[in-house]
Amino acid sequence: MSRRPVILIVEDDDILAASLLTRLSLEGMSPVRAATCAEALAALKASSFDAVVSDIRLPDGSGEDVFWSERARFAMTPTIFATAYGEVEQAVRLIKLGAIDYLPKPYDLGALVDLLRRVTGPRDPRSPGRADDAPTAAGRLSDTLNRLVDVRENILLVGPSGSGRRTLARDLHLRSARRDAPLIEIDGASLDDRLLFGVVGPGGSVDPGILDEVGEGTLLIAEVGDIAPEVQARLLRFAEEHRYRPVGATAERAFDGRIIATLTRPTTEPTIPAGLRPDLLHRLGVIEVQVPPLTDRRSELVAIAERLLAAERAANPGAIAARLSSEAIEAISLHDWPGNIREMRNRIVRAVLLGRAEAIDAGDLFPERPSREEAGDLTLDAARRDVERQVIETALAENGGRIVATAKTLGVSRVTLWSKMKRFGIARP
Repeated sequence: MSRRPVILIVEDDDILAASLLTRLSLEGMSPVRAATCAEALAALKASSFDAVVSDIRLPDGSGEDVFWSERARFAMTPTIFATAYGEVEQAVRLIKLGAIDYLPKPYDLGALVDLLRRVTGPRDPRSPGRADDAPTAAGRLSDTLNRLVDVRENILLVGPSGSGRRTLARDLHLRSARRDAPLIEIDGASLDDRLLFGVVGPGGSVDPGILDEVGEGTLLIAEVGDIAPEVQARLLRFAEEHRYRPVGATAERAFDGRIIATLTRPTTEPTIPAGLRPDLLHRLGVIEVQVPPLTDRRSELVAIAERLLAAERAANPGAIAARLSSEAIEAISLHDWPGNIREMRNRIVRAVLLGRAEAIDAGDLFPERPSREEAGDLTLDAARRDVERQVIETALAENGGRIVATAKTLGVSRVTLWSKMKRFGIARP
């Protein structure tokens, strides 16, 4: 018998919490309730959980407070936030930091159950998305970034185009103690010393540069390989000592922020790009992090897609498309993603904006491919659904439409039977 997933429910509403505990128990899960931030933190320190469902507004703080306190643990635990209408922006921010999804209140318990099953369910060991590759790619990247959240040394994120390096840099800033200070991004191609350091004006006052705006925050230099050669020379001392002098000034200033830079380079290519000074690269890359392409991060594919979908739903609340079908998940897992995260985001944006059904199908993500009907390819999943629908309809007919008797015949709970009837569009006889 497989182990029941253990779910932490952080919810102060007694009635809703009771409903959640009852429903998840009936669905074969082991829910544990915490009614406050303090109880949630104590539970997280005492036990490990397969997933967390947390309200944002709690009596002694918020779900976000719990998230920050245990961010290293949350990085490895699928987390879903429940939010009222006015807290959607906060929920979207948490998704960008690593939460799997958010559910606007009042939410459908069936949708929550489906989501929890997807994020806690066992994987086929033959699947290309199995967790076996985590220690070599996705797991190693996640572990490295967790350790770098609050370090001050320069960080260089190296990887192929579209691999999500800017997003990772933003996540590092938002998860750090600097998150309340500015994060300012600048492309290497547009960087010059006046823009960066500031300049003394005609009256002797200093026009502030980007470093003054950053303060104690984070400076993100994207594509350091595009920085002009003459500017590279003037960045050397600043990159090493975090000290600079505004153009035309005599007094030096200290930079109290953090530098994160990105460089496009295949992770298998160790050479320094032409035109980039090795000494500058080494000073910006005190800590160099290799960001592998998506094809090497198979265990993350579905989670990344779910996160992108949640963000896109939040940006387009009127869109119909709301979840990934099993066919879409299969297609995501099998695709090679030559365009990396940029390609995945574009495909999900298009599917959300153009989708005509709640469930995003493989054809919505990959419209250039022939449909399964056109290809005459009846998948095992499709066949299984057809058989399951027929079995339910037959059992209902044999039991005169009585739900309790039908559920007993099929060996499932009444809640599960109702859920499946709704999913398959089966009307009660």
